[in-house]
Amino acid sequence: MAGSTTRKWLVGCGLGCGGLIVLSIAGPLLFGLVLSRPMDRALDVQKELVKQHGEAAAWAPPAGPPAPERIEAFLAVRRAVMVQCPKFAKAAEDFARMDEMGRQSDKPNKGELMRAVAKVSGTVFGMIGDIAELHRLRDEALLAQGMGLGEYDWIYTLAFQSWLGNPVTDSIDGKHASRSESVAEDRAKARQREVMASLVRREGEALEKAGQAAEAAAWRAEADRMERAEDPVPFGAGGLPEAWAAAFSARGDELRAAWCASMAEHDLSEVKKEGLSFHVN
Repeated sequence: MAGSTTRKWLVGCGLGCGGLIVLSIAGPLLFGLVLSRPMDRALDVQKELVKQHGEAAAWAPPAGPPAPERIEAFLAVRRAVMVQCPKFAKAAEDFARMDEMGRQSDKPNKGELMRAVAKVSGTVFGMIGDIAELHRLRDEALLAQGMGLGEYDWIYTLAFQSWLGNPVTDSIDGKHASRSESVAEDRAKARQREVMASLVRREGEALEKAGQAAEAAAWRAEADRMERAEDPVPFGAGGLPEAWAAAFSARGDELRAAWCASMAEHDLSEVKKEGLSFHVN
C-alpha cells in the first residue's frame, strides 16, 4: 500500500497518525524527557486557554455569522501558526519520497536505503517538536485574541471546509497502512463531528431566541443530518447559508492564504497527557 513504509516508521518511532498522535516516553529517560518538553509547554498553554475560555464543546456561537472582528481575530491566529506550514510541507515531501522508493521495481541499494531511512527518522522526530510548536503558537495566539477553542473550531470548519470546501484531512499524506490508523482517524473525525454538531444545534437555539425561526429550523435540521451521516462538516462543502458565506467572502483571499493542507491534520487537535504518554487528537 502506498504510504505503508512511512507509516511503519512512524509507528516504530512512537508517532501514530490519522488524527491521533501518541508520543510515548517509556523508553530511555533522557530521550523521553527531551521529546516531552515541547509537548509539556504546549499542554501548559492549552490548560490556560481552557481555564479562560472553557472546552471547545461548551462554547455557544452567537446568532448569525461571525462578526468581522471575530474573523479578523481568527485570521490573526492563522497568521501566527502559518510559520509552521513549510515544516509540515517538507515532512510530507520526505514521506512521499520514502514511499516512492518503496514502490520502485528496482530496489535501492543498502546505502541509499539507509540514508533514506535516516532522513525519514529525523523527519519523524522533528515532527514531534513541530506539532507541539503548532499547538503552542495556536493557543498563545488564541489567548492574545480572546478566542477559545470552540470559537476557533467553529470559524475554522465553517470557513475552510463548509465554505472553501477543503477536505477534513485524513493524514499527512492521506493514506493509511493499518486498521489501527484508520480507527484513529475515525476517532478524530468523530470528535470534530460531535463538537460541530453541538455547536450547530446551539446556533439554531441562538437564532430561535433572536426571532429568526426559519434560519433556526435550518440549523437544527443540519445538526440532525450531521449526527445521522456522521459528517463533521456543516452543510457540506459549498452549502453554507448565504449570510455566512457572504461574511467569509469579504475576507476570502486572506482565508484562502491561511489554509495549509499538510498541517490541517493537527489544526483542531488538542494535547492530552496520560501517565508517560502524550495524545494529540
